[in-house]
Amino acid sequence: MPDPSKLSTATGQLGPVCAVTGKALTFGEAIVLDGDYLCIEAYIEKTGASPSTEGKEVGDLDLD
Repeated sequence: MPDPSKLSTATGQLGPVCAVTGKALTFGEAIVLDGDYLCIEAYIEKTGASPSTEGKEVGDLDLD
């Protein structure tokens, strides 16, 4: 059970707060490392890991 003081509803749903950056996450976004919840940026910084795929820029979608 997560420590209630390390949880947030800032994203509109209950989720952990990154132990390094303080960013509110969903449980689906969070990565657990040594018992702490981390965002991807903090995980990469702490472990030196890198994503296995390259991202791509997506332009604005005009849905008018």
